[in-house]
Amino acid sequence: MRALGVGNALPSFWSQLSRFFAYPFALNGLLFLALLAGLASASAMLFDPQSIQIFLPIFIVVALAVRQGLRVIEFCSQGRAQPPSIPELFDGNPTTLKMFGLMLGYGIAVGCLGHFGLLGFGLIICLSGLLPASIMLLAIHGSLRDALDPIQVFQLALRIGWSYFGLLFVLFITAQGPERAIGLLPATTLRYLAEHYFYLLIAIPVVVTVYFNMVMGAMMGYLLFQHHEDLGIEPDDDGTAAPADYRALELARAVILVRESRYPDALKHMAGMVADYPNDLQVLEYHHKLLCQSRSEPERIQQHTERYLQVLLDMQRKNRMTAVLEAACMVVPHYKPKSIALRRALAEEYFAQKRFNQAIALIGMLHKEAPTSEELPAAYYLLARIYSEGLRDDGKAVMILDFLLKQHAGHAIAGEVGNYRKVILSLGQMSQAAV
Repeated sequence: MRALGVGNALPSFWSQLSRFFAYPFALNGLLFLALLAGLASASAMLFDPQSIQIFLPIFIVVALAVRQGLRVIEFCSQGRAQPPSIPELFDGNPTTLKMFGLMLGYGIAVGCLGHFGLLGFGLIICLSGLLPASIMLLAIHGSLRDALDPIQVFQLALRIGWSYFGLLFVLFITAQGPERAIGLLPATTLRYLAEHYFYLLIAIPVVVTVYFNMVMGAMMGYLLFQHHEDLGIEPDDDGTAAPADYRALELARAVILVRESRYPDALKHMAGMVADYPNDLQVLEYHHKLLCQSRSEPERIQQHTERYLQVLLDMQRKNRMTAVLEAACMVVPHYKPKSIALRRALAEEYFAQKRFNQAIALIGMLHKEAPTSEELPAAYYLLARIYSEGLRDDGKAVMILDFLLKQHAGHAIAGEVGNYRKVILSLGQMSQAAV
């Protein structure tokens, strides 16, 4: 059962890439971008670019961008779906100054290593690769000492594992975003803005840079969120997380229980999730796997399998139904769903897979098991097709069709049944004539 934990944790980092790039477009993100655009434009209009006073608004804009980036990492590491609001940037922790201290320390280290030739160059690359880990430590702990502690930095990278290298690759590509995005603007547009709307020209690179800064913060934060249990990060429970994040978080908790061999607790937790998310396929699938692996409650397995199969049928995921049934049959041999509609759908899938005996086992005795079922005519018409087209037993097929025409002559498919019977008999006569 431990193996169940691997594939059912939080959604993979790569599957969330589109969400990372959409993250800044949430309301709080747009308001922050508008604020910085306004500050940049106002600074361009109110201050002489050649004066020393221009450094004040530059410092304010940079400080706000840095602070917001760190808070984005912190929020995303807790599973929050929304960027921090502007008031939430001012919590009293001077992490912006600490970030400047971190970059100063990084710059000093790079300067020192630069004197050691090729070896120093290799060490600079390694140091640069660990810089995101330092930034993440600063964001979640708010401590410059932790961010500069090489042991903690290495430990964070090791706990994240191979995903950290994937993060470095994506961050490297994303960091090129501002330059590439601005490069897409036509030169004529840039010249026009420089001549007539200089303040807008100043705001564009600020907004673009901060946008990509938020994207990278969301990436780093989500990677931390994926490992929040190992890193001791407390998920946010104040209602700001999106429903999808809640579901993913609850699934992750079930995975942790399985890894700790607390299988009864995991089953109880998943039963609660099924009640909260009755139509969520991932939740239903994981609960079904846990139940089948536990092999302890056949009755619950049958009940949940019936529910799971019905949701798959309703969502037109019939191709997954046979595997679900077979997993249940490993624990409860000869199990059949109570719903005749489910049986017919399963039989159709087995028929399509050319597994005719399995299909017949599901619907072959319905005239005794459910003689009054409204699904019986359609199921037996399918049964006749299985015998004729699958097993090449036209005799049994005709016998079933005769039964339908006699017992259900007024049914809507009676005409189709009669025509199919004629086709079988006609083909049989042609075969005999050919012989």
